[in-house]
Amino acid sequence: MTSILIGNSLLSGRFLERNNRFVCTVEIDGRETAVHLHDPGRLRELLIPGVCVIVREEKSPRRKTGYDMVGIYHHDTVVSCDTRVPNRLIAKALEERTLPDIQGYSTIVPEFTIGHSRLDFCLDSTILLEVKGVSLVIDDRAIFPDAPTQRGRKHLETLMTAVHTGFRCYVLFLIQRPDAHSFSPNIHTDPLFSETLVKAVDEGVTPLVYTSEFLGNRVYLRDRIAAVHLPGR
Repeated sequence: MTSILIGNSLLSGRFLERNNRFVCTVEIDGRETAVHLHDPGRLRELLIPGVCVIVREEKSPRRKTGYDMVGIYHHDTVVSCDTRVPNRLIAKALEERTLPDIQGYSTIVPEFTIGHSRLDFCLDSTILLEVKGVSLVIDDRAIFPDAPTQRGRKHLETLMTAVHTGFRCYVLFLIQRPDAHSFSPNIHTDPLFSETLVKAVDEGVTPLVYTSEFLGNRVYLRDRIAAVHLPGR
């Protein structure tokens, strides 16, 4: 089963407030401390004062904070909150050939530049794969994005163009929690992204959706979700 290590010595803390997009105040062992949050999303349904979080100590002298927040408890589920994790996990899955939808390739090139965009992976110079992390789940449905994303629309437009030049193109939504059973774009928060995703699918870009699970000190790739609901379909 594909998984990646998050840290060898993770600590529990209590979330107090979000100072800005990338810094939170967390109580760790009775002491309030600044913690880095590597996720610019809103996370309003997760970052509730008093909620239990998981942090990883970081000792680099160049850092302004001594910890990274890596997980947020939502009831009994730990939601991964590091936007670097989806790419790391999918990179590992590509190396291990554990994505059943994408097989038969020999080379993996990360951060592939095409046109004016940089996409996450190019396989055998014929397959393009862009990965998006998803943290918002409402009534068992994963929803992306939780904030407007011009960058996300640009990636979809690049994939559409690439389809017409002969590439097989995929956009993979990696849900950073295991408690979702369907997926849809967030038409209320970012209608332009939703419209672009529908157009991309119509033009040949394949959407893939997988869940993941944070257990112990690792994140595991879990289930493929087939229920993808697009506006107007």
